[in-house]
Parts: sequence; structure tokens; C-alpha cells
Amino acid sequence: MERTYQYEWDTLTIEDEEEDRKKFIQSPYTRERLSEFHTEAVRYPDEHYRSVALATSAMVVCCFIGAVIAAVCGIALLKFRLTQKFEPYGLSAVGKAIGGACQALSIVIFNKIYQYVLVKLTDFENWQTDTQYEDATIAKDFCFKLVNAYFACFFVAFVQNNFKVYGVDMHCPMWHCMPELTTTLAAVFAVQMTLVQTIEVGMPLVKNRWRVKSEEKKMLALKGPDYVVPQLSQEEEESKLDQYDGVFAEYQEMVVQFGYVTLFAAAFPLTAALALINNMIEIRSDAYKLLMATQRPAPARAADIGTWMVILDIIATCSIMTNCALVGFTSHGLFFYFPNMTAVERVWITLICEHALLLFKSVLDTLLNTPPKEALGAYERRSYLRDQILAECQFLLPEEAGPFYTDDEGDPYYGN
Repeated sequence: MERTYQYEWDTLTIEDEEEDRKKFIQSPYTRERLSEFHTEAVRYPDEHYRSVALATSAMVVCCFIGAVIAAVCGIALLKFRLTQKFEPYGLSAVGKAIGGACQALSIVIFNKIYQYVLVKLTDFENWQTDTQYEDATIAKDFCFKLVNAYFACFFVAFVQNNFKVYGVDMHCPMWHCMPELTTTLAAVFAVQMTLVQTIEVGMPLVKNRWRVKSEEKKMLALKGPDYVVPQLSQEEEESKLDQYDGVFAEYQEMVVQFGYVTLFAAAFPLTAALALINNMIEIRSDAYKLLMATQRPAPARAADIGTWMVILDIIATCSIMTNCALVGFTSHGLFFYFPNMTAVERVWITLICEHALLLFKSVLDTLLNTPPKEALGAYERRSYLRDQILAECQFLLPEEAGPFYTDDEGDPYYGN
């Protein structure tokens, strides 16, 4: 579908026509040089500065990842202690639920802190075009989100049974962690999606109301307490709204949700149904945010969804490996079909299933990524007609070159 629209909307070469970012032009670390292929000086980033900036960003991201791992392990230890404390009263599920809620809250808090730092780091790297800036932002964001969003579930699935955490052995009952993984995934997914939806819609409304009230207080302070504040017109009310921040946060939310649905599907298949319900609500909440809580966004063209497609492909590939590992090692499901299976046979069965699914995915990628012949033919025909018309216009006098258009089928149409 994406390939079809690329050819129909003629967006294949958008990134080649991009202009330099204003901040890149104004940066003191932007250099210029003359090129024999350009009549004007070509801008480029200072290579030494870029290397230092990238190294600094990598160190900061690694520090955040380390902090997340330490926090997840600490919360896991807290959940283990709470479960032990409540177990004599038959309330072990309460301890697990509290631990899952704490994991979800830590994810949201780390996300908010990291989003602020992420913008500063990407600005510090001084990227030339909007596409380069966006790709660098997505790359750093994905490296952090891969740990922050999923390490809590990964810890329960693959770490808790095999390693001591802070010197404590927290292995699952009967060495079977699938029930605890299901509880953790459900709690993290439900709490995080609810908080994200509330913050996404509620924050712009609260900030807008706060901004209007602050201006009213300033007017009363200047004019006196008896001054009647006039009613704002629709245009004035809309001017007080926040500007739309773009689709980065929307893509980010959907990609994280896709990871929850696919990476641990074997532990909690109901996550897909919860995601469907969330997305049905998301459609309306996003529409409300666009219409009522933010200013009208400026339209912009794009060749594709960019690096997000690569990230989705990485998550899909990782989901094959994680789900095979869950079924093969974390759960005891294979013993239902092979009760006399040895440890070596268990590993081989898991690896064979994983490689078969990876091969199947590769075949599907090859089949689905082939551009449709109809769209490719229509694109080549429009390109030929465009080049032909532009070549003809070069030989016309200015007064003879009337405006021309193309109809829905790509045929040239000359105005009267």
C-alpha cells in the first residue's frame, strides 16, 4: 500500500529536494565550501563537532538505559517482597498488581524525562535536513524505548529464573514464569496506555486553560478588579491553543503498542484485543485533540513513514525470537507434546521453529515489497508526460505558454 501511494502521489524524490534546516544554517558549527557542481556554496557539518556530539549522545543514552535496568530490577525486588508479605493472607495477586503498576509508572516517568533530553541531544548533533533530524531522533528514541518499555517483561520471562538480582533468588513458583509474565504485561500495558491517553488529550487542554486564566489575571491587575474581561472571539481562542507537535509522538505510541502486542503474544494473547479497543478510543481522542486542543497543523508531504518502518520490521523479527523462546524455555508447553524431551532436544525444537518462521517472514517481505506494476506504469507515464511538456514549454514565448494541468488519469490539459 505504501509503495502504491508513493507512485500515485509522486513522493519518491521528496527527500532529494529537501532544504537545509534553519537551525543548521544558523549554527556556528556549520561549514561552507565551493563545489564544481553547484553555483552556490554547499553547507556541511563540522566533522569533529559531529563526532563529539554523537559520542556524547551515545553516552547519555547508555546512562539512561542503565538507570532503567536498575529501576526495573529494584521494582522487581519490591514486587517479590510484597508478594511474599501478602501470600500468607491469600493476597499475593495484590503484590503482583502493585509491582506491575509501579513498573508502568516508572516507564511513563522515564519517558517524560527522556523526551526532554532527546530533543536537546538531537539539536546538539546539528543535523542538516528535517529527514536526517527525524531519523536521528527516532534512532535514539528506539534504543531507549526498547529497554524502557519492554525490559520489565523481558526480566520476568528470561532473567528472573536464571539470575540473582541484588543477591536475591526470585525464581518463579515451580520455575514457571508465564503466569507472572501475563500479570506484568497486562498491568504495564493497561496502566501505560491509560496514562498516555489521559496525558495526550488532557495536557493541551489544561495548558490552554491555564494560559487564558493567566492573561485574564494580568488584565485585571492592570485595569482594576472592576474591569469586565471581554469574551474572546473564536479566532482569539484558537490563537491561545498549543501548536501541533507533529506525528512523532503518534508513531511512537503505535510502535510501542505494536511491540507489546507482538513481542510477548505467547504470554498474553489478549493484548491484541486490548490494543484494538485502545485504538478505537485513540481515533476519537486524536480527533478531539486536533480539533479542540491544538492549532490546525500545517500540511506536509513525506515519501514514506521513514525509519519507523525499519523499527517495525525489527520488532516483528524480534517477536519471532521472543515468542519461540517463551514457548520453548519460559513455559512448559513443549512438554505437553514431548513429555520425554531432553534439554538438548528442547533447544533444537525451539531453534527449528524459530528459523522456519524467520524464513517465512523473509518470503513474505520479498513478495509484499515488490512495487505494483500498475502503479509503477502510471508513475513512469506521468513522468514521461511531465518531461515532455516541460521540454515543449522551453521553446514557447512567455505570452504563448498558457497554464497547463493534468487530469486524474495523468493526461495533459491546457487551460483556455
